Amino acid sequence: MTTLYDYLKQVQRSVRDADQSLLNPEDLIDYINRARREIVMRAECLRALPPTSGGIETITVTNPGSNYTNPVVTITAPDSPAGNGALPNGAQATAVAILANGTISSIDVTYGGSGYFQPQVTITDPTGTGATATAVTSPIMTANMGQEVYSFADIPLDNFPGYGEVYAVRSVSILYANYRYSLPQYAFSEYQAMIRQFAYQYSYVPTLCSQFGQGASGSLYLYPLPSQTFQLELDCMCWPQDLATDQDAEAIPEPWTQTVPYLATHYAYLELQNLNAAEYYRRMADRLLPIYRNAVTPTRRINPYGRY
Repeated sequence: MTTLYDYLKQVQRSVRDADQSLLNPEDLIDYINRARREIVMRAECLRALPPTSGGIETITVTNPGSNYTNPVVTITAPDSPAGNGALPNGAQATAVAILANGTISSIDVTYGGSGYFQPQVTITDPTGTGATATAVTSPIMTANMGQEVYSFADIPLDNFPGYGEVYAVRSVSILYANYRYSLPQYAFSEYQAMIRQFAYQYSYVPTLCSQFGQGASGSLYLYPLPSQTFQLELDCMCWPQDLATDQDAEAIPEPWTQTVPYLATHYAYLELQNLNAAEYYRRMADRLLPIYRNAVTPTRRINPYGRY
């Protein structure tokens, strides 16, 4: 993984400033991060599908019940496995109950599992009755009952080290009744005039969407208003988090990291008022970007047999 030190070393080498006599390293870090953001936007190389299911983080006791002596906590099987990673079918979560004077005082999650959307928790005991509990999953993306507006800033990116804000959403899909379908996206002016007709009365499965605002301050609108909680799958374009130390994760994949020093050197030479050198390094970055784009997106046929 490319580190901040790697970038600094390459930029200082290009401007012939290994002894840091010409440029402040803090300025170079700023130029590197500016270059990283520009490369990501131009290459569209930092995408994320925020999770629509997760593991169980906590279980909250909603009713402690009474007369419990040997409670057993049962969590339903994963109801929405992600189909990827080491556990494509999800993993069963487990938990134990903590007793206090015959009541369930708390429930400790011993293993959070994975692949959960709406887990259910039951507590059984030979003598006790009445205890209930609710499970809370790790952050997942959902369309919530009655909620029309979803800010880009609220999209969970916890599972993506080094990812910063979402600046655009390429596609929107709803998971409903074991079926995934993508929503048509309309310009907000058309959405406002022709689609968003009922302010509060109409709720159903969302079938249309629109984006309002741009960049990290943008938001997504869904219509009709969700009639219940639905899993919401978003294909997001993201900015990288700034690198401040060598321990910060570099989310930009290869080969795009190789263009960052050229663009950062362009900014460095602008500071030094060497406009010819600045223009040269800008052109180097511009030349490499389409080369890498062609390399990572080879031409391929949809079906080698000519059928669809």
